[in-house]
Amino acid sequence: MEYAIEPGDRVSVTWAGAPGAGSYTSVFFPVGELRPLEVGIGGIPLVIFNLGMTVTLTYTVIRGNFAPVTSQPLILYVLPIALSELPRPFITQAPGFGTGLVLDVNALTEFTLRINAWPLQTEGQYFWLRLRGTNADDSVFDELYWSAPDNVVDEKFSKGFYEQDYPADPLKGLKDRSTLTLEFMAGLQGNQAPALAQRFAHRNYIVSTNGSTRPVIDSVKDPFGDDIADGSDTGHGSVTAEGTAVAGEQVEIFDGLVSKGVATAEAGRWKRLVTGLTDGEHELKAKALYGEGEVSRSWTINVMLKERQLSIEESHDGMTLDPLEALQSLTAVLNVDLEPDDSITVECTAEPGTPAAGSHTTNPVVAGNIRPRVIPLPVRLLAFSLGKKLVFTFTYTRGESLPVTSPPFVLDVLTIPSAEFVAPVITQANGTTVLDLKDVTTGATLLFGGWPHMAMGQRIWLDLEGTNTSGGSHNRMLWTGTGNSVHQTWALTGRYSITLAYTYLQHLRDGSKLSIRFRINMDQVANPETAVVFDVREYTVRAIP
Repeated sequence: MEYAIEPGDRVSVTWAGAPGAGSYTSVFFPVGELRPLEVGIGGIPLVIFNLGMTVTLTYTVIRGNFAPVTSQPLILYVLPIALSELPRPFITQAPGFGTGLVLDVNALTEFTLRINAWPLQTEGQYFWLRLRGTNADDSVFDELYWSAPDNVVDEKFSKGFYEQDYPADPLKGLKDRSTLTLEFMAGLQGNQAPALAQRFAHRNYIVSTNGSTRPVIDSVKDPFGDDIADGSDTGHGSVTAEGTAVAGEQVEIFDGLVSKGVATAEAGRWKRLVTGLTDGEHELKAKALYGEGEVSRSWTINVMLKERQLSIEESHDGMTLDPLEALQSLTAVLNVDLEPDDSITVECTAEPGTPAAGSHTTNPVVAGNIRPRVIPLPVRLLAFSLGKKLVFTFTYTRGESLPVTSPPFVLDVLTIPSAEFVAPVITQANGTTVLDLKDVTTGATLLFGGWPHMAMGQRIWLDLEGTNTSGGSHNRMLWTGTGNSVHQTWALTGRYSITLAYTYLQHLRDGSKLSIRFRINMDQVANPETAVVFDVREYTVRAIP
């Protein structure tokens, strides 16, 4: 508290929240000498009893014989605890110490239920744990393992968790490949009534009870790691399928009848990136490459590339972007219901570690009346992301409302074929592979052309390698990426030439090879390891008789 404090003042603080334990008023106490004045007002219990509620905080001052004066109220909203902040219960015998999806109970005699400590945990809080599933005969499995008043926070939580072992036989009676759900809740306010308890996020396991070697697909995720449920839609042409199989063995993933590659079940789990999915329904299966070649149940997804709110016109499959298809334009296409006066921006974000110039946000434009709305993007962005991913989003603002940003749209930018990078030539060789030194006594002209997505500032490297008249190395480094780059004239005209000095050439051995090595960093970062290497241009030297 900070106000015009006088040494003789006495102060009382009031936290007005939920009735009873959710409110607090301190006794009047002298203010003392420390400033600002800090007062403890009850701690965790006050917070627990007011989760998701508004409280009022005031203080009252008594000065001498004057009547008490109460401050203006400070209104606070106590946020509820987010489910993501609360631990989920787990069975320690599941893969990844309880974090895996498949619980194989075949070899278990016991299983261990465990819950880690949670925020605002205090002694005296009761807790419950219920397991729900489906028995082998399709009847309901519903067992309450922990409940009040027997299960309460006490010294058993001293290690930061509580766990207990149980016989595994009830779980062995569950239906194979059925879902087992762990439901946990805690009475944060110390109440034994389940209806007042805080519910935590569930933990689900797929139960394996028959010891089958048949592979299983238990998860399909989009490029951002979000789950795509069996039978649901996705706006992505590449997904990651995951599942289980016999540890150490391989499975082959199929999209219908088309193989999408092989994955190995490390520690019983496999994962495979499935690309090239076009619009329409896709039935994914995993076939065992061991035993009798059993095939998993299918996992069906419906790819809807054409229904995207945001797409890139130059990407024909909605998954990849060929830089040769975007030499002159890069165009964002918005197919979304917007008001004419909505303000729109499009953002293109390169992978982490890419120079800032590889990302871009357009200036705001109005949506207008024409649909789809087309917004041009800088073509120069592609040179920074060859062989990488680009993430596109759009944001619109309507009136005084907060901006709304679309889900991300990811494209894999392809590399440029090596045939597009033509090595420089010595013009005096007249299109042959023979360099006659009598033709270059005033120097040889080394002519460079252009290449797709050429830009000023791209770092360049140039080396000459040859053999001198004594048979030794005769090399020269002419350009290094740290000191040389494409200049404006070269970028505009697509042509540039330099002169190779005769003082270097004259020492080349007759019949030896002169190799010209040229490299560029398309992303403008001087790094010889990531540079595009042009084909080596070689000439056979013919020395002057």
